[in-house]
Order: sequence, then structure tokens, then C-alpha cells
Amino acid sequence: MPARPAVPDGAPIWLDLTTADAGANDRAVAFYTALFGWQHAGYGPDFGDYGAFTKDGAPVAGVGPRMTPEQRPAWGVYLRSSDVDATATAITAHGGTVIAGPDDVPTQGRFLTAVDPTGAEIGFWQPGGHDGYALYGEHGAPSWFELWTNRYEDAVEFYRAAAGWPVSTMSDTPDFRYSTYGEGDQALAGIFDATAVLGGGTPSWAVYLGADDADATAARAVELGGKAGEGQDTPYGRQVGVQDPNGTWSQLIGVR
Repeated sequence: MPARPAVPDGAPIWLDLTTADAGANDRAVAFYTALFGWQHAGYGPDFGDYGAFTKDGAPVAGVGPRMTPEQRPAWGVYLRSSDVDATATAITAHGGTVIAGPDDVPTQGRFLTAVDPTGAEIGFWQPGGHDGYALYGEHGAPSWFELWTNRYEDAVEFYRAAAGWPVSTMSDTPDFRYSTYGEGDQALAGIFDATAVLGGGTPSWAVYLGADDADATAARAVELGGKAGEGQDTPYGRQVGVQDPNGTWSQLIGVR
């Protein structure tokens, strides 16, 4: 699989794993390095305990402890922005809330974290030395990003207006409503009407990680102290939800 092409504004550019504390961080590092053969390296004392997972030397994700006791362990998604200050203004204008930043990460870039109008947390990253994940759509690399929301229309309008998504409607039936950033094979992320799954729960972004064999990788996750859901066949590959030992879910998706 070739290296990831340039990322347009509004599309996913980075993902990171927030863990409960330093001890949980150690368990998370051990789990994902064993599961995918990732390597881990810290960014040094200026960045606290934040570090990166790499695959064959190429960055694929970040990892670090939570910043406040209230922050829940989770995978976080960052969308590219050429100007996070302008993005912050657009977020507020369209019903979102900026909760951190905009601020600089020295020698790396500029970021903000927000909550969209449906309640899902989302980050924005303006590259300034760190260009995000370098691999996509292969084993052990990010392979899809998807917002699960119970306020579908509000979510679609927000990401169109505040993040500049060129929204394409993939399906709009009572049983399945789904929109994407871009169209067809060129799509870069999705918005899923997950009302039937979430009920009144909090929307969130789901991270899909590629696996040569999703069922075998899920079984390995269980061996490493995680959990796995039921696998299902989809038009895009075999899919299995897995939970790491700290309780953080992601989705495995078979890559061809």
C-alpha cells in the first residue's frame, strides 16, 4: 500500500488514544504493539507522556494519558485545517463548542479540540512539521473514520458548514442513513445515523484499523487481554469490534 496522499481540509489527518493514566498507558502500549507490531516512542519531556505509534518507522497514531480526571479513555480523531483559528470561529458560529485551543504544539503544528452540536468530541490539526498518519488502508494502519450520531441532520450540516465537507449522501432510507466526505471510492470519512444503536447516548467518532484477517486479529486481541464483538461481513470488508484492556473500543476492518 503506498503512503497516504495529501489530506484536504476537513478530512481526517490524525488519531490518538487517550488512556486513563500512566499505568493504563503502559498497558495500552503493550496491547497495540503486540497486536499490530507497532513501535512506540515518546516525544520527549516537552510533550509530557504523549507519544506515537509507528509502523515500520511511519507514524500511524498518537497515545497519551488523559488531561483531566473527567476525560474518558477513547480514540480521538483530528480533521485537517489550514487555519485552526478560522475553524474555531466557524465551529462556534455553527453550534459547536471549542473546549481546548487553538494552541501550538512546538515544531509540530497547531490544534484545537471541540464538541460538535450533537455532543461528539472532534479535533482539528493544522500541520506545521507533523503531517499526521503516514499509512492508510493496510494492516495495522487507520482505514476509515466514522461519526456515530443520534442527531444525523445536525451532524451533516455542522461538518458541511464548519469543516468544509463536500457532503455526499450514500443512503437516506428509514433503515440506513449515511453521508460521506466525498463520493464513492474517493470518500474519506462518514457520518452514520446510529440512533438505533445509541438511543439517547453520547455520539462519538469510531476509528477503523486495518487487518489482513479481522477474525484472527480479533482473536489475538482477546489473547492480549482485550475483548471482541461478533464479526460481520460488509461490502467494505470483514468488520469486528475490539476492546483493549483499558476498555477502549475500535473497529477492525479487513483490508484487501
